[in-house]
Amino acid sequence: MPRKVQYTKEQIVQVAIDIIRKDGTSALSSRSISKALGCSISPIFRTYSSMEELMDDVRKKAEKIFIDYVSDVYDYTPAFKEFGMRLIRFSKMEPNLFFFMFLDMGSKNDSVDEIARKCLHQIIVAYGITMDQAEYLYSQTWPFVLGLAQLCNKNPGIFTKEYVSLSLSMQFAALLTLIKSGGEVLNIEPRLIPEGERVFLRRWHDSDADELFALASDPDVGPRAGWKPHTSIEESSEIIRRYLSNPGTFAIVLKETGAIVGCIGYHIAANSNIPIAPDENEVGYWIAKPYWNRGLCTEALGLLIEHCKRLKMFRNMYGTHFLDNPASGRVMEKCGFTDTGVRRNCPSLAIGSDKEVRVMKLEISSAENSPTLSESSD
Repeated sequence: MPRKVQYTKEQIVQVAIDIIRKDGTSALSSRSISKALGCSISPIFRTYSSMEELMDDVRKKAEKIFIDYVSDVYDYTPAFKEFGMRLIRFSKMEPNLFFFMFLDMGSKNDSVDEIARKCLHQIIVAYGITMDQAEYLYSQTWPFVLGLAQLCNKNPGIFTKEYVSLSLSMQFAALLTLIKSGGEVLNIEPRLIPEGERVFLRRWHDSDADELFALASDPDVGPRAGWKPHTSIEESSEIIRRYLSNPGTFAIVLKETGAIVGCIGYHIAANSNIPIAPDENEVGYWIAKPYWNRGLCTEALGLLIEHCKRLKMFRNMYGTHFLDNPASGRVMEKCGFTDTGVRRNCPSLAIGSDKEVRVMKLEISSAENSPTLSESSD
């Protein structure tokens, strides 16, 4: 009877590491390991109870390889930068192991994190910052270093050693200067359209549901625009997901406070309330009651017009308002809309489908710079 083949854990793990190094994580399996060992998969699972147990040891082995490579970083000053340089060099030298450790396994692991944090002690002493400040510096620097390492992992020749070194120094120096000055960075959110004097427009977020409900639950707001007041935060959240998250709809936000005060947007021909051509749109808007008669809606409509002019997609813009809501019509008039003379019903409206609306029109291509009139009334 032939003797059963037996391999140690160290032998099996080393073969797994060799496979990852050569062909990447996707090539690793019990069959590829057994093939490299020259046996069936049975000896592997006599040593390991499962593939998960084996992979745990492979991860530990990969960590040890990296830790051995950076073990002497404490001999350098600053050690934190040397650690970053070593990480980036490792991504070039061992591209598949790097991918396995920092992408397949996650962006950080405990052993690597421990080394990086030990380097922080040198920074605390050398630059006179607190542990909390050092932790913040680490939290902001780590994604930058890891991102640079990933770029070098995929394109080893893209950055020179000098470029990497200077980039790390600039990132470190900028953060250190900010920390020591006690300053704060303004979180600038990209905006798709021009700002007004008092408001700007931005996309709706899921997190806006509470604010939306507080405004849209007012029974004096929705019916004027043809929709029902919101009855719950859950309903507001669903409306954001289903309707307000489309590319042409924006929250109206006060620049001074960041508070949402209303909503504005346009419909293309496919979902307009009135018949329009493919190169035309229909505008709609509403403003919360506490902000009526301040000219904010006029300013917001001016911004939307400017945005549509920049898109160069539309020839004309239409708007409608109920005959018993002349304030909405005045907003359009102040932005250059004229009365088409058309009166009609809008059957698709949730409220007021039996009421006539006045149809207004603006030729976008010939529209003058849109007003931002703080003295006007909505």
